Amino acid sequence: MQEHHSLGAARRATRLKLFEPVLLRVQGLPVRAHLLDLSMTGALAHSDSPPQVGDHVVIEASALSVAGRVMWVRAKRFGVHFDLPLPQPTVDRVVRGD
Repeated sequence: MQEHHSLGAARRATRLKLFEPVLLRVQGLPVRAHLLDLSMTGALAHSDSPPQVGDHVVIEASALSVAGRVMWVRAKRFGVHFDLPLPQPTVDRVVRGD
């Protein structure tokens, strides 16, 4: 079975809730943010200085470094669709806080 990496697949990916502080790099500049949920294909995040729709970002945390594109922004929350899916063990490690 072949998995298709599309926005539709991203919406079907299992989302796991968390509250993880991260460093968001937007055009190379660091911005503080928190992940509110995470899946293999994307994340919901919050920041006092959210990026704009279409921005390419890199999310960095102790157990995570992933690039993606901002798909939507609502106030201080925004959704990121990853360029490449994360392996499930990486998602599990971040959610557990390892």
